[in-house]
This record gives sequence, C-alpha cells and structure tokens, in this order.
Amino acid sequence: MKKAALFTIVIVASALSLRQCASAPEGKYEEKRLKVSDDLALYYETTGKGATPIVFVPGWTMSSAVFERQRAHLADSDRFRYYSYDPRGQGRSSKPTQGYTYDQHGRDLHAFLEGLGLKNVVLVGWSFGVLKVTSYLQLFGADNVRALVLIDGTPKTTGKDSTKDWAWVGDDNWLSNSQVYSVDLLTEKREQRIREFCEWMLEKPTPEEVRWSTAISLQTPGWIAALTNATANNADYEDALKALDPKLPLLFVMGEEHWHPVVDQWIRANKPTAKLVTMGKHLMFWQRSEQFNAELDKFLDSFR
Repeated sequence: MKKAALFTIVIVASALSLRQCASAPEGKYEEKRLKVSDDLALYYETTGKGATPIVFVPGWTMSSAVFERQRAHLADSDRFRYYSYDPRGQGRSSKPTQGYTYDQHGRDLHAFLEGLGLKNVVLVGWSFGVLKVTSYLQLFGADNVRALVLIDGTPKTTGKDSTKDWAWVGDDNWLSNSQVYSVDLLTEKREQRIREFCEWMLEKPTPEEVRWSTAISLQTPGWIAALTNATANNADYEDALKALDPKLPLLFVMGEEHWHPVVDQWIRANKPTAKLVTMGKHLMFWQRSEQFNAELDKFLDSFR
C-alpha cells in the first residue's frame, strides 16, 4: 500500500474512533452536498425546524464538525434551521486546484445561500471564518443578513503589532507565521505544526481533544492550508464591518487571553450597540458549549 493512502486511512480511522470517544452530541441532522460550480461541491449539515437559517462558517483548515454541539443544541429549535458547511478545500468538500482567496470564499458563501434559497440569515463566523463572512458582506452587502456572530476572529489579518492590533499578523510575527503556517505545511513538519495549532486552540487540552481536532485539520491538504494562510495576509474587510447598519444585531465572542480588550475598544468606537462576550480559548464554543450556547440563545432572543 502506498504511504499516502495509508496516511489517509489512519486519519479517517482516527477521526471515526475519536468521534466515538468524544461521545458526539445527540440530535438528528442531515448530511448533504450542494454543487455550487463545476469544480466545487460543498458538504453541509442541517437540522432544526425553524424558518430562520443560522449558518456556521468554520475557520482555517477546520470543518463543520467543530460546531457539533451547536448543531445538537439547535436540533429541536422551532425558530431556527441550523446549517454548517465545509469551505472549499476543507473537510468533506471538494478540493479544486484554484480559488483559495478570501474574496472567493465570500463568493462561495453567497453561492451556498443562493443555492439553498436561504433568506434573512444569521451568519456565524469563527476564526478565519470571520474573514469569509466579512468578505461576503463586502462583496454582497448585508441585505440578506438578519444578525451576525463573530467568534474569536478579525475582519483583517495584518496590522502593525499583533499584540496590540485587532489582527492575526503584525511586523512582530509575520515572518514566523509564514514559516510555520505556510512553508512548514509543505514539508514533513506538517502534522507537527497542525498538532501544535490544535493545542493552541484548546483550553487545558486533553490528548483525545488534540487528536480529534488534529484529525479534522489534516483533512485539508497541506498545500491548501499553506495557500489559505498566505492569501489571508492580504485580506481586509474591516470597512465592510464598519459600514453595517447600526441596527443589525451583532455579537462578538472572544477568547479570554487574546483580543478582547482591543475588540472592546473597536466596538466602542465603531459599533457601540454590539455585544461583546469573553470566555475560554479559541475553541470555546466546543469546550464551553453550555456557556457559549446560553450566550448565543440570549443574543438570538434579543431580536425577532
């Protein structure tokens, strides 16, 4: 058996066994695919009985699997219909040879909404999923958006100082970021770097949690992971976020040790009606799902 094929089988087997070990939340849901272009079919999951779509968009190299505890939470909802999808190149969606810019991710989100006929949607973006959602806003506006939830991410990737700006990368760390999350992913260091990334996302990570999240991330080929990290450096959709109608319900959920002071300042200056909640680390909606889901419910109950 070829080494690449063996590696793929190991990853899939690991993901399946970890799903059993993690005792995935109950709740019936459908697994489907939507063909949005000749070279792209998006895998998505859906559940719930409500009329208002709520669409969860995962971040860099991750899949809809990370939102399993929100999916279970909304499975019996009479108000909302839950959707989450794997972006191009990630999870179980197609992995075409091109299109790995964040403008294209915004167009993919638009095609997903249009293809399913989803109207008046609540958009939820996490991590680099915030770039995908704000790209959509810049390209297509917010006429089809009922509310917006941004989870531990930023509408622009590059600033001057990553410790002070609302940005992933600054003059202080852009070189190391490019080395670790682009160059190294094209080498034998790929699995190590992805594992370190998953350890960073988690609060007091257990070996099972690290293996589970690493298996998800490794579903994204190294060249796609490297490319989507590199193209993110040019992404800047902050103006689209600033331009939103102040009446549009907006929730920011930030980790406790990252941007929340900077985001608080940004909200006061640009979106004073928005709400900011802080908890846990980057994957807080999975690790602290009860706390996160309670805050999400509170936000969703604030508008009709």
